[in-house]
Amino acid sequence: MITIIFGRAAQFVLALMMMRVATTLLSPEEMGRVSLVLTTTACFAMFLINPVGMFINRRLHSWQENGMARYYLMHYVRHLLLVALIAGITLLVFERFVNFGLPINWLIMLVCGSLLFNTINHTAIPSLNLLGFNGKFVLLTLATIATSFFCATLLVYSLQFSAQYWLLGLIFGQALLGIVGTRVLFTQLKKTEDTPLPRVISTPHLRTLFHFAWPVALAAGLSWVQGQGYRYLLEGQLGLSQLGLFVAGYGISAAMIVGFESVLTTYFQPRLYRDANQHDAAQQAQAWQAYATAVIPSLLLTIALIIFLAPELTRIFLGEAFQAAAPFVIWGALAEAMRVLAGVYSLIAHVYMQTRWLVLPNVVGAALSIGSCLILIPQFGAMGAGMGLVFSGFVVVMMMHILLIRRVGGGVPLRPLLASGIAAVVLWGMAHVLHSLLNVASWRAVVGTLVPVGVAYLCLQYLLLRQHLAYGAMRDRNENMTQVIRK
Repeated sequence: MITIIFGRAAQFVLALMMMRVATTLLSPEEMGRVSLVLTTTACFAMFLINPVGMFINRRLHSWQENGMARYYLMHYVRHLLLVALIAGITLLVFERFVNFGLPINWLIMLVCGSLLFNTINHTAIPSLNLLGFNGKFVLLTLATIATSFFCATLLVYSLQFSAQYWLLGLIFGQALLGIVGTRVLFTQLKKTEDTPLPRVISTPHLRTLFHFAWPVALAAGLSWVQGQGYRYLLEGQLGLSQLGLFVAGYGISAAMIVGFESVLTTYFQPRLYRDANQHDAAQQAQAWQAYATAVIPSLLLTIALIIFLAPELTRIFLGEAFQAAAPFVIWGALAEAMRVLAGVYSLIAHVYMQTRWLVLPNVVGAALSIGSCLILIPQFGAMGAGMGLVFSGFVVVMMMHILLIRRVGGGVPLRPLLASGIAAVVLWGMAHVLHSLLNVASWRAVVGTLVPVGVAYLCLQYLLLRQHLAYGAMRDRNENMTQVIRK
């Protein structure tokens, strides 16, 4: 856990440094272009790549045991090439209806390149973590971010302060470390016996994949509509500059919550999938409950931290042209909280291999997100987008709780949630006192507020997670001892 925490902390710092550099070098309008390209890439990834990737995560342990992981991962690359081709053809038509502000050849190259190389990177390197190679996972993840950051900054400085060169630099870094990560992963995978493998995956296996993937594709695609579809509406009604401001503020919250989420998922999710690999339904339910009890209270405390320190976070992590984005940090924190909570509940369906359970909540969420943003953006401007995202996300979480919680016999116990609430009140008290004593406009006041509140947050998080970490460490020791005895 210590390795993961330090690795994710470094990743978090690098990500926020990238945000500061990007909003310093690029104008709000250019950041709006970056946002639209990333959103379009995410559309194809969520609909066509994410479902297969989730299937790989669910089956990777069993493939490693029977020596078939290499075989299936090579076929996955063919799938990525097909998706890139579909994306390129679709963009030729779609580009006529959205103002990307980029030539079509640039748009196709950036979207298709990211779909291919970013997916390879984000499949190979996290697979190392799922298989227990935490150190290599952390090192390669940090190397990816640092290399992408360097390449993007170098291209923008050397050629032009524009969105396309920033994105191209990110792809260069992802491609380079994706190749390295794939080589490292393949050295750790078991090889099949010296028997010829079929060149085409069998029909029964494809049928299994299809039954798992189509609900995930629908749910993930609808999740994209719910969480990112508003960006096209925001650009169409308010322009690229307002979109850039909103996404910059939202991006601070997203980066912090993704950093928090990645620490816990890196540590706890391999255990969840390992325990879910058991055939006993009671053990699968207990695996999800243990995961949710660890993640949800910690998430609530993280949301509180971001909301209480929104002015300071904007001051540190965004350039001068983006200081008006502070309110969007709060809306981003609330919307991202709904996303993470929905993701935790969706794992119930993944554990039981019943991904069809996810379709209805995501249909409702997508419809509410687009509908509410259409109504609220004209009335409240960019703030209306935040309102629409939080409202639709809350409805999805409530639906998932009602529909799925009975499958595992109950949710998070009340005591951890109360402990999280008390910890949030402590953070609020500290932030309120420091805000009343210090002038937020000065850098000394910003540091004087962030440091003590941040230290208190880390201590409170440790208290919330201490029991779960001790239990996980004990289980790991017992399993290692069992393996030694068997050998």
